[in-house]
Amino acid sequence: MQRNSFYFIVVFSIFCVVLFGGQRTRSIPPQKLQPKEPVRDLVSEKPAIPLLFFCPDDIRWQPQQQGSTAPRTVTLLGDPKAEGLYVTRTIIPKGKQIIPHRHTDSRTVVVLSGTYYYGIGEEFDAQKLVALPPGSFLTEPAGVPHFTWAKDEDVIVQTTAVGPSGTQLVPDKPSQNRP
Repeated sequence: MQRNSFYFIVVFSIFCVVLFGGQRTRSIPPQKLQPKEPVRDLVSEKPAIPLLFFCPDDIRWQPQQQGSTAPRTVTLLGDPKAEGLYVTRTIIPKGKQIIPHRHTDSRTVVVLSGTYYYGIGEEFDAQKLVALPPGSFLTEPAGVPHFTWAKDEDVIVQTTAVGPSGTQLVPDKPSQNRP
């Protein structure tokens, strides 16, 4: 019985690879999926968030300027400077350290790729960094000072919050623990 199940799984797997192998998921333009009338929130009657679909190839990053090590951010939904829900994606280049800062809004962050090193405090301290691999989730309460590092590789994170958003730098203090 176990042998027959094993053979069935192997044959089925080979069938799936032959049938579906090499096919890419097709990207559907968002405008084709939009409802004909604006969607309203059923409770508040306010306009609901738009119906959007983005495949990775649909996301248009601004080109990195020659020699720049600045993170690049693209807004997927909403506007961080305005009231309401927003979602951004940020690429942090390998080796980039982001000095201590705090945000005026509470956020959630998901690590999509790379290992994101994250620490809490008003001084950059490599000993306080926690390595967050892809798939990690964290919350950033408003006003909490923190710092980050894309130590070993490029890192992509996705941030979700309710704006308006703001960032305040914490005065950088010399630290013996800064690499």
